[in-house]
Amino acid sequence: MAKVEAEKRALLGEVKKGKDVTELTFRMSINGEDMHYPGEMISGCKLMEKCIDCVTELCNIRDNGDGGLFVHTEADILRSVHMLDAVEIIVWLIKQGTRSRVYGYEMYKTSEYNQKTDRSEVFDEPVLTVKGKTTFVVDEA
Repeated sequence: MAKVEAEKRALLGEVKKGKDVTELTFRMSINGEDMHYPGEMISGCKLMEKCIDCVTELCNIRDNGDGGLFVHTEADILRSVHMLDAVEIIVWLIKQGTRSRVYGYEMYKTSEYNQKTDRSEVFDEPVLTVKGKTTFVVDEA
């Protein structure tokens, strides 16, 4: 079997782990499986789910793979998101207790898909769509 050589591996960001990591950024496109309402609109619950998944990853990185138990969240859904829109999610540590972690999250729409033209409009300025915070409880060390 031939070995496949990576061409752009050197451009990958540094992989960090541990308590020093206090924020992460994720980029993704919203796919059709997440569509819930007419007009290809995504439900607020799905948007929050994506944010909380990103927070779980930060919790995993900070707490040696223990993503913890998600126990509380609150969020404001500020703008609609539709199928094939691109978003950026930023998550960060707000407060750390002995077993609890409070994280903030924001989702920004960076481009919007137009069904009629079958093209995406990339925004000059990202649009804040979701803002919230969530609490996780992790196992004792």
